[in-house]
Amino acid sequence: MEVMILDLISKKNQPPGSPIYTGVHQVETLITHIVYNKDELKKVDSLSLEPGHNNWFIFKGLNDTQKIKSICEEYNVDSLVMEDILNVNQRNKIEFFETYIFAVVSYAYLHENQILHDYLSVLMFKDKVFTFHEHNINLFEEVYKRLENNKGIIRSVNHDYLFYVILDTIIDNDIVVEREISNRTAKLEEDIIALESTDQTLLYNSRKELLFLKKTIDPIYESFTKMEYKTCPLIAKELYKYFGDISDHIKRTYEEINIERELLRNLLDVHMNNVSNKMNAIMKTLTIFSAIFIPLSFLAGVFGMNFVEFPLLSKPYGLTIFIGICLTIAITMVFYFRNRKWF
Repeated sequence: MEVMILDLISKKNQPPGSPIYTGVHQVETLITHIVYNKDELKKVDSLSLEPGHNNWFIFKGLNDTQKIKSICEEYNVDSLVMEDILNVNQRNKIEFFETYIFAVVSYAYLHENQILHDYLSVLMFKDKVFTFHEHNINLFEEVYKRLENNKGIIRSVNHDYLFYVILDTIIDNDIVVEREISNRTAKLEEDIIALESTDQTLLYNSRKELLFLKKTIDPIYESFTKMEYKTCPLIAKELYKYFGDISDHIKRTYEEINIERELLRNLLDVHMNNVSNKMNAIMKTLTIFSAIFIPLSFLAGVFGMNFVEFPLLSKPYGLTIFIGICLTIAITMVFYFRNRKWF
């Protein structure tokens, strides 16, 4: 966190377009170059484009800003876009330029029942795709398996379909996270309704994760709603239906997020009411005990006074009579409270 704060401070006084990594993951920048077409798939060490193939460059780690800067300058990427690639605090967005498409996505994913976050940016040109990952590249294991097994049309079409698959994979991860939050919410609902002990930390974290999902999905949902992809010459008309499908997924996830947020808000209210009711029940019980012991304390005070002569105390059964009086008062008050339905 201190490293991130220092980077933000150093970035504060820099001109626009300054390539400064603002994250905290000190991961060495490694580049994987995947080339494929309908006949073959391979990983190559060279960063040169393979003619007659689709070229996918995967950058893991944003620490080496100079390496990323040199790649971006080689392909005439705008300096502000290059700055956004390294600024992991950038809002999610999709921008359509004349020669390339740029997308920034902060996304959530599920790993060993834990919800984690990562930052990804994508550059799509006519003949290549760049993906920049802050630290996690496991996101695209399924994409590579599809390429490896030649499933569907992914290896027989151009880069715009790979761009679609990348966005679709991210949205699928968000859907998985939303379902996990939904399952946790259902468990919380059962506990709260059953008046059992509730994990308030889980309730708070679920609300926080939903806010994160909403914040990350909103800008992409807005872009797809406006159908900005239809104005971009880099995306073939044949793929409009696929991007429309992503739009449907985003809309459904967006609606589910709003429902879960409302449900969590209601569950929080019910939980607070349960806590308040439990506290009221405890206070009522203590008040009843206090009310019963008030007259008994009074009698004990009276009989404990140091009078020289106290007729009842001189009787052989004085203590028994006193105890009987106290029990009679206590039992009478208990029956009275029960009759009034005070407990």
